Amino acid sequence: MSINKNLVLLWILCSVFIVLAIAYKLDQAEDKPKIISVVENVAQEVIEASPVFYEINEEKESDENPKSTPTVKTSPISAKSYLVGNVKTGEIYIMKNSRIVLPVASMSKLITAIQSIDQFTVSGTTTVITISSTTPPDLLRFKNGEIFTINEALYPLLVNSSNIIAETLASTTDRNKFMDLMSSYAWEIGMPSTYFADPSGISPQNVSSASDFFALAKYLYNLRPDILTITKTPKYVLATTTEHEYHEINSTHPFVNDPNFLGGKTGRTLQARDTMLTILNIKNKPIAFIVLGSENRRKDTLYLISEVNKLLK
Repeated sequence: MSINKNLVLLWILCSVFIVLAIAYKLDQAEDKPKIISVVENVAQEVIEASPVFYEINEEKESDENPKSTPTVKTSPISAKSYLVGNVKTGEIYIMKNSRIVLPVASMSKLITAIQSIDQFTVSGTTTVITISSTTPPDLLRFKNGEIFTINEALYPLLVNSSNIIAETLASTTDRNKFMDLMSSYAWEIGMPSTYFADPSGISPQNVSSASDFFALAKYLYNLRPDILTITKTPKYVLATTTEHEYHEINSTHPFVNDPNFLGGKTGRTLQARDTMLTILNIKNKPIAFIVLGSENRRKDTLYLISEVNKLLK
């Protein structure tokens, strides 16, 4: 049944006038209880008969004219949370749920790298690490007893996301202290909702937000270009030496071969789903793309790239 909106409004106005007239009579009448009953009955009849209590523009369902289902526009982005912003100026272009806290998986290793460089290289406490455990596993097949310099270890950590290297770095001295310092580094950088339970990101308790990772992206771009440079490496080869075997390390980042790629890090676990930080040079602006809880990090990032290109015209 299709109902004209103007007729609905006219019906309501007429009904209101009728009730007001009766109310006036009520005020003048001696037998008020009886008139009150009349008013209540009239009001109920108005409510039940009023067309506004029916769906406007309702179509009668039939074989010739089936009732249509409303079209719901769904977002093309599968990520639970994302943020796009300029890491040089701090300007944010696009964001959704940027402050919700989610598992970040191997994106954690960016902080593992910062902590390792500052604890071992800068302080000079050690220059090498020795593989003493091959758990949690990864695809690089390191063996117990292999020795790597801190600089060598950063490539499998950041380029191929080695869990073994992450655990070895954390366990070289005091693992508990290493983990505490990782979280402390994050807070100092400007990541208040970030916490790390392990150095690799396997734990679902390694959590952060897109907003926090934007702060990290700004920090890396402006103050730690050494780390971003490593993440830009498509392939790195550790040749066989007396201390370790041959290892070919290939990047996990889908944008590593893009000439505009400035650096980033991927992550993936069952709980975190796909996560990724990507920094690209777009129209001479360093733009960070952070996606968390994604079904397809590359697809989501490509869509965000197309959207920010429109904004920067």
